[in-house]
Amino acid sequence: MEFPDGRVVVNRPDDASDEARTAAVEVRAADLRFVLDQLTVVEEGGNPDAEGRPLPRGLGGTLDLTRVGAFGHSRGGAASAAVMHLDERVRAGVDLDGALYGPVVEHGLDRPFLLMDTAVHDGLNEDASWPPFWARLSDWHRCLRLADADHNCFTDIVAIAPQLPEPVRDTLQIGAIPADRAVAAVRATMRAFFDLQLRGRPDTGHLLWGASQRCPEIEYIA
Repeated sequence: MEFPDGRVVVNRPDDASDEARTAAVEVRAADLRFVLDQLTVVEEGGNPDAEGRPLPRGLGGTLDLTRVGAFGHSRGGAASAAVMHLDERVRAGVDLDGALYGPVVEHGLDRPFLLMDTAVHDGLNEDASWPPFWARLSDWHRCLRLADADHNCFTDIVAIAPQLPEPVRDTLQIGAIPADRAVAAVRATMRAFFDLQLRGRPDTGHLLWGASQRCPEIEYIA
């Protein structure tokens, strides 16, 4: 990756060690904090563009940075938890089927957090990082499951997979859930969570309790 000042940063291949994964999550969390910092500059009427290019008129003063949430899938879900541990500006977060890394596992969080996993687990996610993190969540928290799903059902892969040959689809970790139902269920649940936690809108469809008529694919775990 080449930055505007000419610096070139080469990403290392993913490493299976906990140390490398923790470092990767730390980088993602730092990126999220950087974005928040730059949005704050914009909100205050400044221009964070590295090359000084003008921003659209009237952009300053239009952002509500008192209602910031973070969500992500897999390593991105871990980054959502990590950035909440580091930055109180992030008021609510979601981890979509991601193992957790770093201090947040042992410290937990004092703001709302939603965990979602898939049908490949039985009970609370068996990943070693989830139980200690779960035990240290002191505000609103919930664990939901996407039925008949696998790890990549939270990504665009689930929507692309039906176009691929069956031998390829079998390698993609998407489970048996129809693509349109997976996308609709995840979108609806995420919106219900952030509407509740950031906008104070009640979960009238009971999506956050699982087994709603609208999205029966979402199961309540804890």
